[in-house]
Amino acid sequence: MLFRSIKPVRWGVIGLGGVVQQQIAPAIVHSASSELIACVGSTAEKTSAFAQAYRVPHCLRSIEELAAVPDVEAIFIATPNADHYRMVLAAARGGKHVLCEKPLALAVEHGREMVEACRSAGVIFRVAFQIRMEEILNRVREVLKAGTLGELRSVMFERIAPLRQHGAWRDDPQQGGVLFDVAVHLFDQVEWLTGLKVGELSAYSHPDRREGKADSTIAILGTLGADCHVVVRASREIAVAGNDLRIQGTRGMLTTSALRWEKEHVLTIKTAEGETVERFPASPIYPRQIEAFAAEVRGAAGVLAPGEAGVRAIELASAAIESIRTRRSVPV
Repeated sequence: MLFRSIKPVRWGVIGLGGVVQQQIAPAIVHSASSELIACVGSTAEKTSAFAQAYRVPHCLRSIEELAAVPDVEAIFIATPNADHYRMVLAAARGGKHVLCEKPLALAVEHGREMVEACRSAGVIFRVAFQIRMEEILNRVREVLKAGTLGELRSVMFERIAPLRQHGAWRDDPQQGGVLFDVAVHLFDQVEWLTGLKVGELSAYSHPDRREGKADSTIAILGTLGADCHVVVRASREIAVAGNDLRIQGTRGMLTTSALRWEKEHVLTIKTAEGETVERFPASPIYPRQIEAFAAEVRGAAGVLAPGEAGVRAIELASAAIESIRTRRSVPV
């Protein structure tokens, strides 16, 4: 179900890379609840070309200029990871609602400061964990809440990104590697789906973060709640792989087919009563995210991940880094 608002929310976007060009800008301009009126890119040429393509009236040079436009109500931040902290603080100072790409920041203290800045400014602050909008994952959450699988004992979640994903910044170790780019999605989903918290974890990366390189593959083993284990794997250097989820409990298990870049998703649930198979068309998660945020700006209940969820993902990623550095299991 898509959300509707009476008066379109006026958006500005900063960071005009692949996710904005392919997903966010089309979602805004095709939404009855939103209007794209301002943009900022990495160069004047890129900003101008984007503004012309999407008929954006305000073509700006910085987050400060964007935050100062009176007509802009909400800002979508899609700059490289290390820039999010400064961008969110500037947007909050300008009194703008903020939807920020993950990760919110690369340091826990920065994430907490961002949450507090938005709270003090009285603006809505959400993190773009848009995969929460997938119908199949909401169904998985329902199954787990109903206790169909009994007490959970094992959660295994994998996501493999495309080999040639856009953005040279992804290879910069200062931007967080695949840990902050992809694994944070899985951290968020594991805790959101199960309602359990990761308590302790161990992690390994390739390349090894101790060599000062950005990780392209990471594997994490942790405790989830009191009696469950969790395994999270993320990579962008594997040519052929699924992006799937497997959850096992004392009364049954569930598995999914690949959860990304497929037209249909399949959920299989097995218990002593037998096996059921449910099919879901892939959800329009980016349009749903924009609709949900616009609805919240206009007074509807919030359904997107709050800034605090983004901070939690940073906490888990930071523990993974500490585990890699020390070769020890680290409490969160």
